[in-house]
Amino acid sequence: MTTETDAGPDETFAITLIGLEDGKHYFVYRGEEYLNQLMLTDGVYPTPVQCLHFHSQFDARMSLGQSVNVSRFWSLHPDIVARLRDTGTLVETGA
Repeated sequence: MTTETDAGPDETFAITLIGLEDGKHYFVYRGEEYLNQLMLTDGVYPTPVQCLHFHSQFDARMSLGQSVNVSRFWSLHPDIVARLRDTGTLVETGA
């Protein structure tokens, strides 16, 4: 089950994703070391995974800090995020 909260990045999550433009683009904000495992259907990685949704990169920078630049982060295919959602391992936060 997907959980929605209004909190910002939470240090208790080993993996945090940033979702931009209503789910069109996803980036690994924290937990890059688990990227390969996230891409595997049967990968082993810490759960749950946090996803912070923002309308734009500007909104993400306003919330997470001016130094945030998604071009520095690994991109994640939306289908991988959909799989995380379907398996109930994704905690989504709306901006």
